[in-house]
Amino acid sequence: MNVVLGTARIAGHEVLCRCEPDGADWPGVRLERSPTEVTLRRDHPGTRPLYYRIEPGAVRWSDDLREFTPATPDPGHLLALVHGTSPAPDATGVPGVHRLVVGAEVRVDESGVAVRRATDRGLPPGDDLGTAVTRVLNDAAGCPIAYSGGLASAFLAAAALSAGHRPTLLHADLGPGTRHLPTPSVPGLTTTTVPIEITDLVDHRGITGAEPVVPLPDVVAPMRLMDQLAAGGAVISGALLEDLVSVRLPDVDAGVRGIRLLGLEPFHVTGVLRDLAQARALVEQQVVYPSGAGDSEAPAERPPGSAPPPRPPGSGPLPGLTRAGEEAYAAARLATTAVWNEHLDSLDPVVGRAVAGLEERGHGGALLPALNPGVLAAAAALRSGQIGRIRAGRFHNHLPLLTAVTAHGIAGVRRTPAGYWLRLAAAHHLRAHRTEIAADLTRSSALADLGLIDPARIVEVLADGRDLAGHALPLLRLVWVERWLRRRS
Repeated sequence: MNVVLGTARIAGHEVLCRCEPDGADWPGVRLERSPTEVTLRRDHPGTRPLYYRIEPGAVRWSDDLREFTPATPDPGHLLALVHGTSPAPDATGVPGVHRLVVGAEVRVDESGVAVRRATDRGLPPGDDLGTAVTRVLNDAAGCPIAYSGGLASAFLAAAALSAGHRPTLLHADLGPGTRHLPTPSVPGLTTTTVPIEITDLVDHRGITGAEPVVPLPDVVAPMRLMDQLAAGGAVISGALLEDLVSVRLPDVDAGVRGIRLLGLEPFHVTGVLRDLAQARALVEQQVVYPSGAGDSEAPAERPPGSAPPPRPPGSGPLPGLTRAGEEAYAAARLATTAVWNEHLDSLDPVVGRAVAGLEERGHGGALLPALNPGVLAAAAALRSGQIGRIRAGRFHNHLPLLTAVTAHGIAGVRRTPAGYWLRLAAAHHLRAHRTEIAADLTRSSALADLGLIDPARIVEVLADGRDLAGHALPLLRLVWVERWLRRRS
């Protein structure tokens, strides 16, 4: 709940406070005040956003976008959302309202109001990763762990055991379509399975139009999942840990010995290695990725040495855009990608990966040790050779996590690509409701009224099982955007 703190007037500018950002409620955000200056800055990523708007003679900030007058985003912004391309780092979808991003500060002083890049305070000296994660778990003692059976959640379970904790592991059973492998057991801990209907997580029919910005399944579905998993209580998640403790093949100097590189299994985006010269060229271009990365972007879209601009999996081009729609989307994507690249380049690489991952997948309403400054610092202190290396013709990544998991006898952890369950949920939901969705689009389409899509082509994709599966997530986002626009009209 927002707390009205009153106002402060500095050099003719009235600072309206709708919330009190402090270390407990807004980790990573600091508010500094003096008789002549007010500064609000974010040093580290966090799960609780903070918004601000500079008004004539005033600066207003709040944690709730409903404090500000909502407005419909422009067409390019809407199509970018459909395709999974995140808007600019500080964008909210409400004109004139910005999100306080990592590395930025809003300052009001005698010279007026300024938004600028904060002085980089850097990460604190890092402990080892296990110690840093243990400190977070100690503070959250008694909270269950969201246990998918993947590497990150298994690592949290191992870290909890090392710290002497015995948390319950909550595993979401999303139905037969997700049970390709058994859930690995954790010796010493109990796993409680919670049946969850996968299509409920992405159901578009709960969108009311009263939401201040367009709701997207990429963010809402993980929150629904965690809420059902923990029955509304607190839960710890290993989300983003794999993002932090990750390295690419070019960064482990794999090309020093040609025979090792040539013998490496071809986990790169261009196909099978023909010869050593091509292998070396690929490494020099930094387009080689580890097994299971699940990355489908073209190499040229990746800025070397930094996290990619947030772009959720399943973001291939959606059939059915008109020429005007294609142009609007291309312009929006070009602009936002450039801004994201600049923003991520300004951050510590580990912090940049946390920011990008949080933008892609949200936080699900869970406690994320990966966002703790001590954990970020521990990850940043790891050398590339400690994170990944070549063994027996394979590139092994995430070694600190794998080492801890193996030491506790946790075998067979899942290495499902990020976003797999969400794409599966999208396909199931669209298939179950495609007749209803097709009828809605044919009868009334806000995006068609704007000249952006051809509803008949979208209906064709919905009717074809192969096309539907291949474009499930963009299609689902389109359905969510259409529902929101129609409900607001």
